[in-house]
Amino acid sequence: MLDSQEVYRNAARIVLISPAQRVLLFEARNNQGDHFWVMPGGGLESSETFVEAAQRELWEETGQILEMGPWIWIRCHTYKWDGIHCNQREHFFVARSSDETVNGANADSYILSHRWWSMEEIACSTALFAPRRLPTLLPPILAGEYPEDAIDVGV
Repeated sequence: MLDSQEVYRNAARIVLISPAQRVLLFEARNNQGDHFWVMPGGGLESSETFVEAAQRELWEETGQILEMGPWIWIRCHTYKWDGIHCNQREHFFVARSSDETVNGANADSYILSHRWWSMEEIACSTALFAPRRLPTLLPPILAGEYPEDAIDVGV
């Protein structure tokens, strides 16, 4: 039986790449206690565009102000949070950082830690990533090869 509460949510996420070709991921925990790694980002605020949300979220979560690169991926998924059924659509943008500084002042409560990951570490890890196919999706992005149109990356 589905809960009576259901929300549709748009979110922006950032594939943040350091000069060392490492990607920033946040360790998160959902209400069921499951751990997973997710890219910086979050929900759009009223009248905000996906790009504006990506820039704001990046500032809040890392303290960095960066120009957003291309929109590369879209991810649609459903989940349950605090008894509410959520349908979320995420747009992923590329941003390149000049360092690996993370001084965000406003990380969400479900965020436990952060880590800069190399492609090799991601490929060898048994951790759960969002999107799940991150080990196969990331190499062309790190090489600067972006899709002409955003691609659906699945869950």
